[in-house]
Amino acid sequence: MPRNPDASAVVRRVSVGIVSLLAVALVALSPQLGRAEPEGSYRPVLDPPALELPCYPLPEGLTLDFAHQVRTDGDVQVDGDSRRELLVQYDLVDADEVRESLTASFVEAGFTPEAGRGDALVFTRPDTGPVTAEVRQLSGIPADSTVRGTVLLDLPSVPLASDDPICDDPYATKRFPDSWELAK
Repeated sequence: MPRNPDASAVVRRVSVGIVSLLAVALVALSPQLGRAEPEGSYRPVLDPPALELPCYPLPEGLTLDFAHQVRTDGDVQVDGDSRRELLVQYDLVDADEVRESLTASFVEAGFTPEAGRGDALVFTRPDTGPVTAEVRQLSGIPADSTVRGTVLLDLPSVPLASDDPICDDPYATKRFPDSWELAK
């Protein structure tokens, strides 16, 4: 004799079937409902390096010819004058190589080396005046560390040189507002 299914079992099977059909329909229709199309790249688009932007250029002809990244860039008051303080980290080379590279870059840009103050390199050019570079090797880092040290450049202050919207982004220019606390 055939058995009559329990009414709650029938409702359960129908409910599971309807939910399954809805799930399949949602998956099938999801591209039309705003689902992101895979692009094959899962890395964010990064701004160009700060010194490659047209915002706050280095003195004419000067380039930093060693692997580096800009940490901060901004104007400071020194003895009542506005100066530009540019802090970069250098990578994969030691402090002596950075000093040699900086000296070559400054000379190539028309600067004259002057007598340094302590560990600071000093360069001058008539249209720029004195510029200093303090190269500091990090201590206690592993031999395979990428970042090896910092260079603190004291340069003449420069006005904003472009109206490119990227120049308004502190993360791109590394010119952070005073109210922002920087990572140590």
